[in-house]
Amino acid sequence: MRKTAWAILGALLLVAASGLADDQPRVAPPPLRSEAPTLQPSPNHVWIPGYWKWAGINYEWADGRWVKAKKNRVWVPGTWEQVGSRWAWKPGKWAKPEAAKPKAKKPPKNKKSE
Repeated sequence: MRKTAWAILGALLLVAASGLADDQPRVAPPPLRSEAPTLQPSPNHVWIPGYWKWAGINYEWADGRWVKAKKNRVWVPGTWEQVGSRWAWKPGKWAKPEAAKPKAKKPPKNKKSE
């Protein structure tokens, strides 16, 4: 009887704890860590920097790594963006070099006063 009660209590605590885990955090990620890349495996490899990933109840660091470069593509790192009161992860991706450049904002048109 006691073992059954403890098992039920343990199961309820696990369910309650899993309910606290969230897909999107409410707090910003910590500052990025400074990483020292290891020796480049070949000239065809590109360093992908590490990032903070959300693990349900806290952030965990994902180490940077070397990956084979994709032809005519550059790596655009992922970013955390605030959406309302939550933070959403926008994963990194391979992009064409011109698409990876920040777009220049056009100055607003001034209306001439008469």
